[in-house]
Amino acid sequence: MMGLTPRIKRRIAQDYTGEDRQAVEEILHELVNDLTGGAEERIVAATLIRSQAKVERFLLAVQIARDDSRGILMSSGLEHEDWRERLDAEFGTDS
Repeated sequence: MMGLTPRIKRRIAQDYTGEDRQAVEEILHELVNDLTGGAEERIVAATLIRSQAKVERFLLAVQIARDDSRGILMSSGLEHEDWRERLDAEFGTDS
């Protein structure tokens, strides 16, 4: 089971507070556990980008990620070969 990476946790803390923050983390943990194929961080990051720090948008983004991982990547700008650079630019690096 993969957890949330430090940069994902930083972004959640930046975008959400209190109960919202805790709920977002729990939902993303569930999403990560349901995903397979090694793209977990990329899909979680795409979900956070798409949500724009709004709980309602976050819940919709999670549903999109569950139904169509390519769709969430496309709607967040992480669908292309340069996704790693875009992820670093958006979330920073873990090192």
